[in-house]
Amino acid sequence: MRPSPITVQLSLQNLKSLCLVKIDRYLTRLNITAVQPYIRKMAAKAPTQITTLPHLPELYNPGYLDVLLPPPSQKSATAGAQDASTAVPKNPMMDALMATTNRKRTQNNAKAFRSTNDKLLDAFHRPQADFTQNQLDELFTPAWDADSGLTLRTIFYLRSIHEGKNDRNLFYRAWAWLYANHPRTAIYNLRQLVEQTCYRKPRKSDGKQLPGYSHGYWKDLLNILCLASANKLGKEDHFNLGNGVRLTNFRGVASREQRAGTGHKALVERLSGDAKYRALYVTVARLFAERLAEDTKLMYELEGTSDAEAQSNLRWQISLAGKWAPTPGCAHDRLTNISTAIVQLLHSDRGSHSWQYPSALTTFDHTAPLPTKQAEVLRSYFQRWFLTPLRAVQHLPEPMMAAGKWSQIKYNRVASVCMQNNTRLFFKHDQERFTKYMKDVEERKSTISGATLLPHEIVMRIVKYDHDRVVARHDLPEEREYKEKLLTMQLNVAMAQWGSLVDRLRESGTLDNAIAICDVSGSMGTLWYDFETKMKKRPDPIFPAVAMSILLASLAKPPFNNGFITFSADPEFIRLSDDKTFAENVSAMGSASWGMNTDLRKVFTKLLLPLAKQNNVKKEDMIKRLFVFSDMQFDEADDGRHGDDSSWDTTYDVIKRDYEAAGYDMPEIVYWDLGSFDTVETPADRKGVAMMRGFSASMMKVFLGEEQPEEEQADEDIVLVDEKDGDVVMAEEPSKAKEAEEFTPMTIMRKALMRKSFDGLVILD
Repeated sequence: MRPSPITVQLSLQNLKSLCLVKIDRYLTRLNITAVQPYIRKMAAKAPTQITTLPHLPELYNPGYLDVLLPPPSQKSATAGAQDASTAVPKNPMMDALMATTNRKRTQNNAKAFRSTNDKLLDAFHRPQADFTQNQLDELFTPAWDADSGLTLRTIFYLRSIHEGKNDRNLFYRAWAWLYANHPRTAIYNLRQLVEQTCYRKPRKSDGKQLPGYSHGYWKDLLNILCLASANKLGKEDHFNLGNGVRLTNFRGVASREQRAGTGHKALVERLSGDAKYRALYVTVARLFAERLAEDTKLMYELEGTSDAEAQSNLRWQISLAGKWAPTPGCAHDRLTNISTAIVQLLHSDRGSHSWQYPSALTTFDHTAPLPTKQAEVLRSYFQRWFLTPLRAVQHLPEPMMAAGKWSQIKYNRVASVCMQNNTRLFFKHDQERFTKYMKDVEERKSTISGATLLPHEIVMRIVKYDHDRVVARHDLPEEREYKEKLLTMQLNVAMAQWGSLVDRLRESGTLDNAIAICDVSGSMGTLWYDFETKMKKRPDPIFPAVAMSILLASLAKPPFNNGFITFSADPEFIRLSDDKTFAENVSAMGSASWGMNTDLRKVFTKLLLPLAKQNNVKKEDMIKRLFVFSDMQFDEADDGRHGDDSSWDTTYDVIKRDYEAAGYDMPEIVYWDLGSFDTVETPADRKGVAMMRGFSASMMKVFLGEEQPEEEQADEDIVLVDEKDGDVVMAEEPSKAKEAEEFTPMTIMRKALMRKSFDGLVILD
């Protein structure tokens, strides 16, 4: 029986590996061990990946989506409409009983709700990354039926780095729901992750308008494709030991060769039999191919000009697709062979390009499957003539680090996460230059990236480095000096990145007459133990609570800046000292009044209202808005009605009565949920309240009153067309204007979702 092509290909690819293994065994018998490490290293690098793909004619067809996933038929206008004669009759008593099913108590017995009573607001506020797919389905399906446009915006808001939650894992879970239920819409809108639709203000130095920001990054496309390829898209995360270490079972694990053959077979079957997956695969390949072709043209233009201004303009136009494009044989490509598809697209469009391809590919016309030899040639060409030069022209630090070219790294071009993860290596291998760079950053002569980091990530690093400095004092003298220098440098980097984060937010505006209330109760966790574990998994809520409180204090206008209130058993006002560094102010939080209670009401009845009465503060001088950063598991607010559940008055209702009794107006409250408990504080229509959930500083922009570009400030006029003569009339919509003035959970949600950067989202099914 003749072996299959896959078997033959696998055998050829593993021939070198098998020979090297036999050589290693022979050297062992002869007791010749000097060259064995080199032999074993070469054997480990021997290729096992099968790099070919089945023929994909849709890959070259711009209308592939309609071919693979035809548009749904138009629904009848009367479909799903409920006949008036079959409407469910109403009964006041049954309505009252049904309302009780929405009641829920916090972990500390305070009254709260299960739902906001609005399907769209539930989909915006309640989803969490650890929700099951059924839980997400219960949120997104009713929301989509109510308003598919806002639901689609909500899903992409979850990912948006610059204008949303910046929660990558939650977005992948939500996008998986969209992919399962509305695949055309999900796949088509993937381009919105990488298009630069988020507005960027002109550069201060010269007023130059630079390209905007994107909601996600190019790696998102590959992550989604890999999750779909492994049948893990939308599924719960792997079980772990609770300390960030995965449980791994090595028993019965197949060899690399077996896994390569099995994986390639599964990939071929998915591409051949699953039209939805095939459409996703083609979309990712086409997005990368289109952008890489454009970037390569820009790169050649850049190399062909000596004009400094032209070079600067061209560099800004080159995207990061080259950085995140799948390297042949590496992680994303091993599972999907997506590099093969991308380079096939580039080769098929060779007539419009100025670069030349190897002569071995002159006979290949893309009407048949790509042979193994030509696939290897194309993939090698892709890495050599596309990826390597694009990464070089962008001065990416990772290739230079791998090559040991530390002195060539341009630190002001290092991305936020790369700087966060590699400060130790920069200091170790290039101490003099890196120290000078950080001094320039401190003196505002250079810049450092940090605006895309989550605030609590920076605070956690600062707490850890400060703790490690104390521990380092007990090391041996020869080790202590280097460690102290390194930790000081790491602290300086973290504080500089914090400054970059604050500066970026200040571009959007400031907060007036607002102050933060930070929950420091026992349920929030502590700042002071098990740092490595905390930095690997979901952080205790105390870190984002402290980080967001300090951030708000930095953004508020005087005299409301540089201070916030903490509460647990007893509230306390914390003043951030101008004489202390950011790290010292964070460390000082450890001496705040910490306790096991979560008594939010005391902030008002034991601190704010007594001080107002004592100092005869006028109504108009009271603080107008309070941000509560907490896991929302408050103590029961006892106002003398303990045990009376008839009215179900929440903590907010009790505090409002306290204010009214004191003769003051209730301030606006922003409940910012940092926990993992599925409770809500108020219904959707509650005036004077907003609800947010998440760790991203970008979410705060909705409260900053930021200056929008002119096209976003256009009047929200409504176009009316006269049915008789067709005349167009511009008319205002009073109800929406009035709604925009009200401060409610719904208006804040709409303000966050209706930003211009989400306008490119399109519903196709």
